[in-house]
Amino acid sequence: MYILVEGYADKNFLELYCKYLNLNMKKLHIEVTEGKDNLINNANLMRKDEKHLIIFDADDDYNSSISNIKKQINKINEYYRINIPEENYDIFLLPNNKDSGNLETLIEKIALYKEVLNCFEGYEECISKLGINGIKLPHKKSKVFAYMESFGFKNPEEAENFDLSPYVDFENKYLEDLKNFLLYNNE
Repeated sequence: MYILVEGYADKNFLELYCKYLNLNMKKLHIEVTEGKDNLINNANLMRKDEKHLIIFDADDDYNSSISNIKKQINKINEYYRINIPEENYDIFLLPNNKDSGNLETLIEKIALYKEVLNCFEGYEECISKLGINGIKLPHKKSKVFAYMESFGFKNPEEAENFDLSPYVDFENKYLEDLKNFLLYNNE
């Protein structure tokens, strides 16, 4: 099974979750495209006779993200003459294949220690009340990285060495759609 993801954090999370689901890791290939608009630049990762799962972020607009992926696949078919039929790929958009968001949204929903996340919300609230001209609230990713740092995560380069599984609930109902997507496509 070939899975294409946007970044290394996505890859590391999916590897942990696939292990949790007892998927055959020897038959699982997760490749990083390095961004939602980089699928076309990674045409070499697409094999016309293999099933591909494309797991990207929905970001702010679910439909726009789906459209972007399909346009890139059409360009791959056109420019590289690979001819990847629709039945050879399936798309899942994080966090749950229906809402806007991303991996960080998903992790926030399944975090075991919500009180740690609540501390960050207090930090955001404090910053917003400062009234300093030009100050910006931290990016949403900062909240999730702060959550992980609370448990020993150091930096994105070390992400593959950080086991997030003790700090998230892999049985959380919010993961049901992703679980079904992975299991269905692993048959």
